[in-house]
Amino acid sequence: MIMAKAASGVEVGKLNDAALRRWLRAGVIRDYRDPQFPEIRLRAAAGRTRASVHLVLNENGKTVWQKVGTWPNMCIKTLCADLPVMLAKRNVGSMVTGQFDSVGSLLEWYQEHIANNTTYSKSWRSNIKSMIKCHLLPRLADVRLHDVSFIAIDGCLVKPMLVDGFSPKYIREAVNKLKSVFAAASKLRLINANPLAGYRVTYSIKVGDVVDTRLFESDLADLFTRLSGVDMPVQMLFVLMMMFGTRINETRLARWEHFAGDYWVIPASNAKNKQEHRVPMTDSSKALIQHYKRWQLKHVGKRAYLFPGNIGAISIRSAHDWHTQIRFKHFTSHDLRRLFRTIVADLGVDTMIGERLLNHTLPVLLRKYVKSTLDKGMSLALEQYHQYLIYRGFSSVAPEILPRSSVEVENGQTKTASGWL
Repeated sequence: MIMAKAASGVEVGKLNDAALRRWLRAGVIRDYRDPQFPEIRLRAAAGRTRASVHLVLNENGKTVWQKVGTWPNMCIKTLCADLPVMLAKRNVGSMVTGQFDSVGSLLEWYQEHIANNTTYSKSWRSNIKSMIKCHLLPRLADVRLHDVSFIAIDGCLVKPMLVDGFSPKYIREAVNKLKSVFAAASKLRLINANPLAGYRVTYSIKVGDVVDTRLFESDLADLFTRLSGVDMPVQMLFVLMMMFGTRINETRLARWEHFAGDYWVIPASNAKNKQEHRVPMTDSSKALIQHYKRWQLKHVGKRAYLFPGNIGAISIRSAHDWHTQIRFKHFTSHDLRRLFRTIVADLGVDTMIGERLLNHTLPVLLRKYVKSTLDKGMSLALEQYHQYLIYRGFSSVAPEILPRSSVEVENGQTKTASGWL
């Protein structure tokens, strides 16, 4: 292995025992570093049989050297593995000792810890921030860390939230987020032990059994009835989700410019998998979109978004609030998407086409070489699916543009008369 000699007089190479032995035997350069671990620096001792190992950090504008051991007495591989934890401890100042002074300081650290971590979704981070600000900090900020226990969480968080009228399910969510904070600090060795390991909210209160949120084809009539009785924007948001199997976030961010020609184009920035999604538009959906555009121009005015809020599109919170208006049983907005996938599968649509309709990621080569086949299959599948919805009473949702049509059922498939749209 040939090592580079940096202009600064520092040997550059890999941090492994073999490379370090070669560096010492060469007897030329005093310091050694690995670009992959810029904070670690080795300095050869007299005689070049060993080397001191330092952390080299910038603190308050100054370069600080801190000796952490001597090689080969210490395992360099272990040091490299533990480096992220060591740096995390230094970054939290007083927490280097492995102690927080209160639960409040722990919660504040966690907010900073996830603030710019884009591996978590923006909505998830926002949800955590809101939970900490509204519920965890007000009730737990002054609790000393060494006083945290199961009974302390019961008395300071669970029971007060119950008295304040929050549902057991929501309280469980708050407790689970608090447990996530403690678990993260424990894994990073910022606290000596996790005092909430093993705690369950059911130790304090009874949480009802998980409610079956699934939607079935037998629920379509009730769903259509509920949709036909809500305001037009609310109706349109969930009609689009039901017709195309799109996510609530993708749908609420839809702009008029995204509906061009024969496709609804969902930009990569709006899609969960960060890939542009082109959804074929059937004649029925085109007519529905045009009807809604005329309604918006007349009653709201010209807007860039289909579902405008005070600034830009409506917020995700508002979209979820709209969802409560169409509930006739416990189900989430995502259950509309599951129902879409179930019906499409029952209609005999190819699995690959069904996955593309939902914008699930396919292998790159597969997307490239069968694009034309997939596009045609998606269009035919949506046409068949929309006809099926009409057969089940979808025309009652928007009678202005969806007059009832005669539909025949033949060999398990639906056929729509030309009278529809």
